Order: sequence, then C-alpha cells, then structure tokens
Amino acid sequence: MEANVVRTDIFDYAKAFKAYRDKTQDEMNGLTINHNLLKSLQDQGLFCRDDGPTLVADIGCGEGDTIINCLKDLNFKGGLDIRAIDSNPMFIADETYSHNHDIAIHEKLPVARNFLKAKELQIIPLKNYRLKYGDMVQSDLAPLLYSEKEIQLRPRNRFDIVYFSHSMYYANQILTNGKLAITNLLNQVFNDLLSDNGMAILIHNNVISNSGMSIYAYSKHIINNLNPSFEERKGISMDCLIQSSCDELGLTYYEIPFKSAVFYSQQFLKYRDILKDIKRFQEIRGNYEVIQDLYRLMFAHHRPIEEDYTDPRGWPTEVDLIADLVEKQGCTNMFSSIHVVLGRKASPEFKRKVEIAVTYALDKRHPDIFYSP
Repeated sequence: MEANVVRTDIFDYAKAFKAYRDKTQDEMNGLTINHNLLKSLQDQGLFCRDDGPTLVADIGCGEGDTIINCLKDLNFKGGLDIRAIDSNPMFIADETYSHNHDIAIHEKLPVARNFLKAKELQIIPLKNYRLKYGDMVQSDLAPLLYSEKEIQLRPRNRFDIVYFSHSMYYANQILTNGKLAITNLLNQVFNDLLSDNGMAILIHNNVISNSGMSIYAYSKHIINNLNPSFEERKGISMDCLIQSSCDELGLTYYEIPFKSAVFYSQQFLKYRDILKDIKRFQEIRGNYEVIQDLYRLMFAHHRPIEEDYTDPRGWPTEVDLIADLVEKQGCTNMFSSIHVVLGRKASPEFKRKVEIAVTYALDKRHPDIFYSP
C-alpha cells in the first residue's frame, strides 16, 4: 500500500514547526527585540558582571536553540550558567544532563547537542549548564533548577534572568488550589528563583482578531468568532493572562508587542480545496512546496487533523479561514508580545534602567512589526 503523504492521526510537531519557521519572521522578530533589550541593559551596567557567570533559567527550553540565540552576541563578561527544563521527552529524557557529561550522553538528544555545540564553538560564553526533565506546571521549580547542594543555601534567590519562551501556553489551566497555573509559576519565579534585581522575560503569541491564534481558538470552540470580545480575550490571550497574574502578585511588568507575517507558497490558494480534504492529499504527492503548506496548516491546527475533522469548525473550515486571509492580505498575521517582569523588591534604580531599555527596544522595532494591543 502506498504510504500517506502525511500522518493525519498524529500531530508531527517537528515537521510542522519547521515548515512554519521557514515562512515567518516571528522568532527572528522576538530575538531582535530581546537583543535590543539586553544590549541596552548591559550598556547601563546590568547583567554583565565579571565576578562570576550570569545565572539564567529557561523554563520550557525545547531544543535549547532559542535560549542560545537569545543570549548570543552580548557581553556576559563572567560567562553564563544556564539551567534548562522541559517535560517533552523528545527534547529532554527523564534524567539530568550537564557540561560534565561525556559526548556520548549529549548525542542522545537535540537540546544536549545544542548546548555542547554552543560551549565548544563559543557561540555564547557558556561556563556551566544543567538540563533537566521536569513538568513546570506539576512540579516545584526550585528543585528542578538548583542542584541539591544549592537548594540548601540561603538566600536561595540567585537567578539573574528567567525565560519562558512560548511555554506559558501550557500553564493556562486552573490548579487544584483554584489558582491559575501562570500565577503559580510567576509566584515561584519571584519567591524562589530570581534575585531582587532580576527579571523574567516571557515571549508568547496573543489571541488578536483575524490572526492565526484567533483562528485556532475559534476552531477549538474557545471563542465564538474570529473577533474575540475583550471579555473573551481576558480568559485566553497570554498578554491578558500574564498581566492579570502580575497585578494579582504585585509585580511590575512592561510589554513590548510585535507582529509577524506567516506566508504560504504561491501554489497555496490553487490547492486549497485539496488541502481541505484528507481523501485528496495523495494529489499533492511530490509537490514539496504544497506539502510544506500542509505542514504549515498543521502547525496552525496544532493537533491531529483527524481529531475534529468532521466538526463544523474543524480542519476544512480552518483551512478555508486561513486561505481567506491569505487571499485578502497575502499572509496570516501572528501578534506577539515580550513581557518583562520585575519583582516586588526591585530597586528604583533597577526599574529606571529597565524602563530605559524597554523604551529603547520599543523604539527600535521595525515599522512593519509594530502593533498596539
């Protein structure tokens, strides 16, 4: 029997994400803003200590390439010590990796290979790293990010920067104590991890009208149409949820919004009817560009095609909605934000310098990516 063009019974994240990544500047736009933010802070004398490495946590690290890209081409005089966790066994197996492991161990997983490469090629000034399997929602963060010896020390809060890059989506759930998991995570970050003058950087996409995220939310019956009301956005969009959690915890935050286009091939609209119909996928066999469009659609769908195929808002409807936007404006748009969050003990001088850096990052955005939430 001839193999299927794609698997429709699973969500092949790796292939879908690669296809998405190849046709959008979303990641690059976020990295540029992050670089401008940190560069301005270092120009003001922050996060460039020379008496030891800057301690950074990456919560939901994926393959590790994002945090490496976030921290390269900057002046960390004393080097970097990165602690990274993820609960996906595709990225990190159920064990702990560090710079002390031999190369054979690192060959097992992409995240370990990426950190070893970054250290050996000096892509970033990596002095130490620790990679650990762990669920950020169900587990306490401190035991995952500190060694057994470190966790006994007081004060415990020694991290300079904590990153959540597109990982907070998994914390949009209510815990058994009735708290939003996002609120619980931020509370742990500032109670157990960050130093007084440390900061959390959260990078994420938002649910905005007529965007890729609003189409996804509509297809999942989370919102009633592609133009969510403010009340709907308050309960589902990461910008609103993060700001609400910060307000509840008394944390200071700054938002840097940006937008990015997601493009499809020139053949996409011609093949839209085929891409809607599972039974016709064989008709695009051998057509690399359209198959990549299919994977791009799968990334937007973010679940197996078969899961809700017959639902009135399922796969065929979602393909039509995306195609309509592409026909109208040449692409779909992804609306994103970087939130910079400071703790309750942050000094006035530290806040002032962060405000200068945020303003600099806002002003340096290219006009094409500017949007106001």
